[in-house]
Amino acid sequence: MLKVISERTLDTVVELCACFIDWQKAFYRFNWNKLLQILKVTGIDWHQRKLISKLYVDQSLIVRLDQGETRNAKFGRGVRNGAV
Repeated sequence: MLKVISERTLDTVVELCACFIDWQKAFYRFNWNKLLQILKVTGIDWHQRKLISKLYVDQSLIVRLDQGETRNAKFGRGVRNGAV
């Protein structure tokens, strides 16, 4: 598939960029602040960046156990279960 895409870009003036990701590790190591910086640099509208930011930044969690609940903990990496 990559070969077909690269051959098609030869006929145009479009620059081709390819990114290869280790999907097994990507979801657990995903850094939200870095994503927001990249979105800003690439010119993504601030409304869209704010929406993505609200989904991930400043999240916290509490684990409920039989003996009670843990303290509030913040986390700054990873993708929500089921998110694309």
